[in-house]
Amino acid sequence: MSTKAMKILFLLLLLLPTVSQAAAVSDTVTCRKIKGECAFLLCPLFKRATGTCYNGLAKCCRPLW
Repeated sequence: MSTKAMKILFLLLLLLPTVSQAAAVSDTVTCRKIKGECAFLLCPLFKRATGTCYNGLAKCCRPLW
């Protein structure tokens, strides 16, 4: 492999974590847009789970009414 190809491969490997991080935030952003809160355990009183946050690690909790 030439040095130019190695440099390009190195840059692609550096960009990979930033792309995967952008995908991980998408469900959290969606939860915030629908006025939800992220909870790792149970949803607070008078709130129900309507989705996920942090790439499925937490629940998106919205008010009952």
